[in-house]
Amino acid sequence: MQRQRWAEQLRPYFYPALGLKLLCGLLLGLLYFEYYGGGDTVAYHQGSLKLTALAYQDFKAYAELIFLNQFPDEPFRAEIPFSRFPDFSNSFFLIKLLSVLNLLTDSSYYLGGLYFSLFSFWGSGRLAATLIILQRKYKTAATVAFLLFPSVMFWSSGLSKDALLFGSVCWIVAVVLKTANGYRASKTDFILLLPMLYLLYKVKFFVAMLLLPLLFVYLSLKVIAKNYPLLKPERRQVYIFILLLLLFIPAAALFFDMYMDGFFYSNLVTTHDALLARSQHTIFIQYNLLEPTLQSFILNAPEAVLSAVYRPFIWESDNALQILSGIENLVLLMLTLVSIRAGLTTKRCRISPEYVLFGFIVILFAAIFGLSTPNFGSLSRYRILFLPFLIYLFMQNTFILSILYKLKAMLPKRYF
Repeated sequence: MQRQRWAEQLRPYFYPALGLKLLCGLLLGLLYFEYYGGGDTVAYHQGSLKLTALAYQDFKAYAELIFLNQFPDEPFRAEIPFSRFPDFSNSFFLIKLLSVLNLLTDSSYYLGGLYFSLFSFWGSGRLAATLIILQRKYKTAATVAFLLFPSVMFWSSGLSKDALLFGSVCWIVAVVLKTANGYRASKTDFILLLPMLYLLYKVKFFVAMLLLPLLFVYLSLKVIAKNYPLLKPERRQVYIFILLLLLFIPAAALFFDMYMDGFFYSNLVTTHDALLARSQHTIFIQYNLLEPTLQSFILNAPEAVLSAVYRPFIWESDNALQILSGIENLVLLMLTLVSIRAGLTTKRCRISPEYVLFGFIVILFAAIFGLSTPNFGSLSRYRILFLPFLIYLFMQNTFILSILYKLKAMLPKRYF
């Protein structure tokens, strides 16, 4: 991996970031096995062991289960978690994927977790490197946001759906950014694109449904702008992109309202209610009558966005993990205030289509995850999908840059 061209952009951070990523994958397993005594990642592993055992006993039956979701019998199916709706369950898809990986790792949980961490690092490192190529002066911002920010680094590691989701999303965004800005995609990119899209679709269907149209609009605008001089000014592209996205969001909202009789909204509320019932012993987000309607979502969206980004506050925290999250959120709040001040004092701020894209990703997914996930423990994991984009934007203000320039003068050149 280190020999690939994109990895050269991450020097000297490549090996430290990779080492920390792999370490986080191990720590995630210890957290669930030793501290929580169970959890989804443990259930995935235990379910995958049963499928792997089937592979050794009857490989034909195993292949039919992997490719066709055909179980040998109902008693065996009852032993497998998340197998009630095998065609639709992303958890069962992960169990099948793990069972294949078990054949390579001798069913080692931690070795499998290292592979997942490596995949996540590959995707996020690829995106960080692409951002560095596009704007080298923001190298530190890209590296910190996607590779070194504590909660992002931790929760996108280990044997979990989040590691696969984060890695695939970052990889896809990186390829789109690269193509949109005039860099030719490699043959490897074309070969891997469909598997990455399929992985994203299987792990988080609604993320794919929301993210891919955004990327398509962005890529189409950038490609068209290259051939029409009228659209070449960057500011003009920004205005058009914002207009298109403002049209896209209401259209998407109405589509999801009509799709399968509002299944998208009802499913989010069902998820919200299930997590809320499990969160009565700790702090949670309390909404004003959240209902499976477009109007209710719009009314509660502002609180959802703010809660997803800045809560729990440090004074709300009631356990060690929440205290760490509260400290991190305090840093985010300070970055926000510094960015606002920098924006007010800077005479001319450069806004590119990429910034607009990242801003919409943050707002859209902060609203969706905030509305569906009132439990801050779960939300701290889910928000890794949008948080790096927000941090990357915040770290580009003049005050942060001036601090980085001072550090650059104090430290050896290779660190920047």
